[in-house]
Amino acid sequence: MPDAGPPTRDSDRRITPAANRVDPGPPRRDSGSRLSGPPSESASQPGVPRRDSANRITPVSSAVRVPVSAPASAPIPQAPTPPPVPVAIRLLQGLPWLLVVLPALYQLGLLATAISGRVTYPYDLEWMEGGMLHHALRIHNGEGIYVPPSIDFIPYLYTPLYPSLLALLGSGFGLTYTLGRVISIIGLLGIALISVTKLAGRRHQHRARGPVFAGAVLGLGLFAATYPYLEGWFDLVRADTFFLFMVTAGIAGLPRWASRGTGLAGHARVAAGAALLALAFFCKQTGIIYVGLGGAIVLVVAWRRVPIYVATAGVIGLGGTWLLEHTTQGWFWTYVSKIHRAHDFNMDRFWKSFENILLHFPAMTVVIGIALVTVLATWRSRRALPPQVRPFLLWTATFAVSTVIGAIGWGTEFAHFNAYMPAFLHGALAAGAAIPAVYACWRLEHEHHAHPHAIASGASLALAIALAVTCWNARWEPRRFMPSAADVAAGDRLIARIRSIEGEVWMPSHPWYLKLAGKTPHVHRMGIKDVTTRQTRVVEGLDAAIAGRAFAAIVLDERDVHLEVYSVPRHYRAALKLPKSERPRLYTGAKVTPESIWVPATTATPPAGTTVISDFEMTVWGAWTRSGTAWGNGPVPGSLPGQGLVLGASGARFATSMHDGDAATGRVTSPPFPLDGSRLTLRLGGGTDATKLRVELWVATEIVATTSVPEPGGDTLREVTLAIPVEHRGKPGKLVLVDDAPAGHLDVDDAWLWP
Repeated sequence: MPDAGPPTRDSDRRITPAANRVDPGPPRRDSGSRLSGPPSESASQPGVPRRDSANRITPVSSAVRVPVSAPASAPIPQAPTPPPVPVAIRLLQGLPWLLVVLPALYQLGLLATAISGRVTYPYDLEWMEGGMLHHALRIHNGEGIYVPPSIDFIPYLYTPLYPSLLALLGSGFGLTYTLGRVISIIGLLGIALISVTKLAGRRHQHRARGPVFAGAVLGLGLFAATYPYLEGWFDLVRADTFFLFMVTAGIAGLPRWASRGTGLAGHARVAAGAALLALAFFCKQTGIIYVGLGGAIVLVVAWRRVPIYVATAGVIGLGGTWLLEHTTQGWFWTYVSKIHRAHDFNMDRFWKSFENILLHFPAMTVVIGIALVTVLATWRSRRALPPQVRPFLLWTATFAVSTVIGAIGWGTEFAHFNAYMPAFLHGALAAGAAIPAVYACWRLEHEHHAHPHAIASGASLALAIALAVTCWNARWEPRRFMPSAADVAAGDRLIARIRSIEGEVWMPSHPWYLKLAGKTPHVHRMGIKDVTTRQTRVVEGLDAAIAGRAFAAIVLDERDVHLEVYSVPRHYRAALKLPKSERPRLYTGAKVTPESIWVPATTATPPAGTTVISDFEMTVWGAWTRSGTAWGNGPVPGSLPGQGLVLGASGARFATSMHDGDAATGRVTSPPFPLDGSRLTLRLGGGTDATKLRVELWVATEIVATTSVPEPGGDTLREVTLAIPVEHRGKPGKLVLVDDAPAGHLDVDDAWLWP
């Protein structure tokens, strides 16, 4: 018997013995120089398409397709179809994957709880939120944000996309904290959607759903677990999360956009990815690095499309920068680049960042490392990789870039842990993508084993368990980040107090509170620090406003401009320490809260011929005599506990009967002085009950004149007059400050005798 040769597959992909094949002979060229088989080939094979005279392919019904090698009387037996796997077995196979994601789902639940308890909070969660709303307000009003630094406004050192989006949406929904946070939450949801679709896409040809499902959920859960370490930065009126959404979307989409489509449609997809990443630069400056990463992706996937990528990114990035430079007279680049680069850079913090990122969740780093070794081993043995590893390689490369970005960000002066957000997100996504990648590699390496699925599942499940344990051990308490009803009430009281102050008010750390109180917001403290730290720039109008006491009051936090702008304590004094019931707390970033209200420290200068009986600048009563506890040991520099903001006093001190509270009573009497004039004036504030709260002028044992606080009363001091009877002029007299009220007090300053 002649050698039949190796078997081949027929048109139905079934193996056909060589003995049953018919040699059709070499192909021939027809009159049109087209290659063709023997004349009998197509005619003798049912199921093979034929070409007509116009060279069109004519399909033949598959119903009559019969392999050429098989006689009609002896069909080749078909392989039996495996029976369907029972539902119970499928559930049992998926049970380990369902169990392993429970800690991650718990982390996502914690995150959702925290965000839901913060989104509608009507005050600052973080001290720069209100300033971002101020940015949006100026854009909405057409005032611009890149303007010379002044007492009115200095922008944050960021590009303008986020506040511009906030201003646009604010036109329809109103500019509120909630709107700004919703934008960030939408970005967060977008990140979740992108991560899942990128990992689970059909183009990756996943052969098992369990590793994909676990990888997607564990990656998101791991990122949610960083919320406490990042101090709740995900859902603020800040650009960070929306920026992260933009770069993650661009990086996730570019591999597919660059590899699909032809002609104009294919180039348009690449241009869209370039546009998205270029616009991310206008959300935060570090977007420029992701533009470079996107270019590297296009270079690897479809290098011929690099020119359209570069051109699109260049037109948007460089063109947008030129336009902003032109319309702001150069201030755009001054703020987002020149002043930014003037900040100090700390190399110790830079190097420390790699430890902070890579070792915060050691399992994340270890899982990524193991997956990389597995992928490299597969490549070495096969010289090819399964498509399931593509998301892992993409997110691992992005994680490396984001880690460097985080280190640079945290090394920069004034930076906070929000600089690590990209690194932790892309690291979590890489760790999640490692699970199906390891599954695919192990299955490929053990494809000839009797149970490749079980082996691959075991290897990938071990990585999933490591991430699950990390999620479980990183449990946290959402209430730490959620404002209480007491915080809302405190904010309401503070806004009411600010609203009651007559005149302009400056609140450097919370400018939006002034807007809520119906007043005009002014420059944020961060802006002053940015343009003056180790720089010679002058904040236009700042010194003049302080020296000229343009503000009726300045509301300051514990750490605020009075420690940085030295003219503030020279021209203003702390007049009121805010009670805790008027201090809404912050829950993210620097934990500073409103602490005190400062008022102009004016020293009254009496006209010529006027005698100062007392300016109440002494620290103890000295020659004055007192009875009771209401007047304390002497005049005070500011409001006492339970007392309102005292306005209208001059100098550094004033007298008050608020010692020991409103219920305390007492009197204080001046030493004798000659009544060489026609009248006495004082500044009085407090209660208006003249029968119990008053000032008396005594001559010997007789009260010759009295006065009391004019309506409407309150702790704003107003000038009152005591007329000196003609018959008592020239005699020695005494002033008696009277507080006989069990519910009320008296504030006194500047007793002058007029000729």
